[in-house]
Amino acid sequence: MKRDITKQLNHWSMAAKRKPLVVLGARQVGKTYTLREFGHNRYQKVHEINFQSTPSAHSVFAADLDAARMVRDLELVLGTTIDTRGDEALFFDEIQDCPRALTALKYFCEQLPSLPVMTAGSLLGIYLVPTPFPVGKVDIVYMDPMSFGEVLQAQQKSKLFEAFTAAVESPQSLSPVAHEQLWDAFKNYLCTGGLPEVVSTWIDHGSDRSLTALSAARQLLQLLIASYTADIAKHAGKVNAMHIERVWRNVPQQLALAQDASTNRYKFKNVITGVNAYRDLAGPIDWLVRAHMVHKIAICHSADSPIAAFTKENIFKLYMFDTGILGALLNLQPSLIQDFDFGTYKGYLAENFVAAELIATRPHRAGEPSLHAWCQGQAEIEFLVESSLGAIPIEVKSGQRIRAQSLRSFNDRYKPAVSIILSARRPSETIDGSTRHINLPLYLASRIWHTGQAVRGGIFE
Repeated sequence: MKRDITKQLNHWSMAAKRKPLVVLGARQVGKTYTLREFGHNRYQKVHEINFQSTPSAHSVFAADLDAARMVRDLELVLGTTIDTRGDEALFFDEIQDCPRALTALKYFCEQLPSLPVMTAGSLLGIYLVPTPFPVGKVDIVYMDPMSFGEVLQAQQKSKLFEAFTAAVESPQSLSPVAHEQLWDAFKNYLCTGGLPEVVSTWIDHGSDRSLTALSAARQLLQLLIASYTADIAKHAGKVNAMHIERVWRNVPQQLALAQDASTNRYKFKNVITGVNAYRDLAGPIDWLVRAHMVHKIAICHSADSPIAAFTKENIFKLYMFDTGILGALLNLQPSLIQDFDFGTYKGYLAENFVAAELIATRPHRAGEPSLHAWCQGQAEIEFLVESSLGAIPIEVKSGQRIRAQSLRSFNDRYKPAVSIILSARRPSETIDGSTRHINLPLYLASRIWHTGQAVRGGIFE
């Protein structure tokens, strides 16, 4: 499966001052497969060490961390010669199981910069609290589940994918026929999410035979949920693991509270019996954030710049890292999702999709716009993008109706250069004074980041 992260990997490999690479992300998002495929396409040879399956490799890093000495010992472990001039690469997988190997990346950077070193790990933020992190000596890339566009491409429906990419470039090019088919594909994505093994299972079972294939994907999602909870139990300690799992499984209920207007922020009461304050849940929430199992979006009370100055640590929303996992936790039947007939659930399933899609497709470069939510009084905007033009509000609607009182309230207060509604409708645009009001279909959420044009004002130009 082609992944957009390959562009970042190519950029890393050709950088004049390349440092060892650390790819971070939740389990099952495809880190190992993608790095392995990239390495074999880019280099003459890739020397791979998996620190879970090759415990003998740990001893290489137990002594001094001299780069030349470590390479010699790795040659003994692998039984081969490692060319350090740049045509061959090292790949350390499951590096969290060998914290000293992570520390050693500093010395590969300083003493042997010609040798490309790639690493992947899950739960790194959990494992390595007491271990020195090679700050400034590594390049870090974050990997998320497959985006809607990546899943669409994996289906090998070239004409539909071409229609999608054309719409990302120029929304006005989207025909009614293409919109109808892309909307069906979007509903399938709500069922499967973007975990590569789930997507592959869905395609292998014949994605055109929708319910049969989606049922197979759902069964795998349920198994993956069990594996994620097992990870929590394994790495968090017995008592803490129970709290972390409860917080994780409570995310859908928290989103439901926001949809019925009973709250517009994460509510700490009743998540865990006897726990009613942020200070008591901060640990489990931080654990899940560091494990990339949830997305934490800060809520600001002002859209003035810098937005981060108007946020508080204990005022936020949590979203599930993958929409397929969210649907499986809710036990929402794929047939209901395909019919788009599941009550208020579709509102926050759509909102979670947008959060995950914006994070997965956001350009990972310094200075790019950041993502927040906004709330003042009874008015709430799901997402804000901070740009050179000021804050850009993004309202999420799951259906055809796009009346947005909160968006009007925001526009009246701040008069943004651009305001965006994501909905079931085809693209359209109106201008009111100095504000461009843009409507995009939900599946084009990634358009918001595309070449920065949305935040520069002319999404249809």
